[in-house]
Amino acid sequence: YVFTLGGTIDKDYPKVTSGYAFEFGNESAVQRILEGHPNLGISYKIKSVCQKDSLEVTSDDRSELCHEIFGNIESRTSSRIVVTHGTDTMIETAMYIKNMIKAEDYDNPPHLVIAFTGATKPERFVDSDASFNVGCAVAATACCEPGSVLICMNGNVIPVEQCVRDEESGLFRRK
Repeated sequence: YVFTLGGTIDKDYPKVTSGYAFEFGNESAVQRILEGHPNLGISYKIKSVCQKDSLEVTSDDRSELCHEIFGNIESRTSSRIVVTHGTDTMIETAMYIKNMIKAEDYDNPPHLVIAFTGATKPERFVDSDASFNVGCAVAATACCEPGSVLICMNGNVIPVEQCVRDEESGLFRRK
């Protein structure tokens, strides 16, 4: 199951000619990425939770994501969850989900592997890291320990509780 929250990965070229502001399109980046690889050995469903810059993601959005992951009967049948998210607050949202797993009595959430990913440039850019990061996240959900909540960025798979973002480089790394 893939849940999308927006972020740079999903930003698209503006439809208007006056200005440089990017906007969110009708189709998610992860949909284009996964559909572009017809021989995938996985089946998946994609659901949009919101389309926001990560600095605008609220506690209500995080709560909705939590509900979708743990309350949605379809997503409960999958043990592999990928979440696309903007990079500025990705760690905060992933920690929120990790803490909710600990705090709430969900129907056996420890069987899940939840991988958060995004991109530093929109997927529409030829030099975007989006497809690399999505592929990394999909693979991480297949081989990481059940109960994991992970950040999959820059070629790294890092448990969220061990992840920080380097302020100078913008890269995600272990503490």
